[in-house]
Amino acid sequence: MQIQINTEKCKKDKICIIECPFNILRENSDGFPEVIPEAKNLCMRCGHCLAVCPSDALTFDGVAPESCEPALKEVAVDVAAMEALLKNRRSVRVYKNKPVEREKVAHLMDMLRWAPTAKNLQPVHWVLVDDRDKIHELAKMTVQWLEQNNAYPGIAAAWEAGEDMILRRAPLIAIAHTATDALVPVADCSIAVTSLELAATSYGIGSFWAGFFMIAASLHPPIAEYLNLPENHAVYAALALGYPKFKYHHIPERREAKVSWL
Repeated sequence: MQIQINTEKCKKDKICIIECPFNILRENSDGFPEVIPEAKNLCMRCGHCLAVCPSDALTFDGVAPESCEPALKEVAVDVAAMEALLKNRRSVRVYKNKPVEREKVAHLMDMLRWAPTAKNLQPVHWVLVDDRDKIHELAKMTVQWLEQNNAYPGIAAAWEAGEDMILRRAPLIAIAHTATDALVPVADCSIAVTSLELAATSYGIGSFWAGFFMIAASLHPPIAEYLNLPENHAVYAALALGYPKFKYHHIPERREAKVSWL
């Protein structure tokens, strides 16, 4: 990690020092920010110092402000739009017989690079599956695991009758995995998949959390082998995606928020 300060641009406003999550910056004798030598290994390379500097005076690991995409000056999504997005979100389980275009998926994956992770470690890996036969096989293996554990016999019965209640014949499955010794693997993968769920709506793509598959994938070794996960990796979240076959016309009621102030 290397932070360089352009002393001709720096206004000595201390904003980067105040903003640093781990307090690795301080003022030097001339009033300019500098890295505290004994604290430099605490840097998590979040880029806050570069992002927050209003005078473009800070270069981080060779990345200068002018080479960065400019941040929005105003809120990207207003309150009404965000409320509408959250209220209209549905778990979509019935899809059109239409593949999700890979260029759209690539764009979504690119967006997700900015999903937050603990200490900015960015540990999340993805397995994407859009081959119908492979999706069918993953659903089948999940049903087999349920049968072996005498769990949810109705799902196995539905499978025998030709109905997939696991992955719902979705055209795309996005599987988030990371190392089992990651700092907070469940949180990091869950945040990534939640971000994907919301981002996908911008393309008109619906989704649902593939809960049965997620559980089976974390406990049934053959699924991990089929997914060809790296050694010591495990599945922590998964989303089925596709274009909704039907439109929704109403927003069902929900219980009041359970809130207390301390």
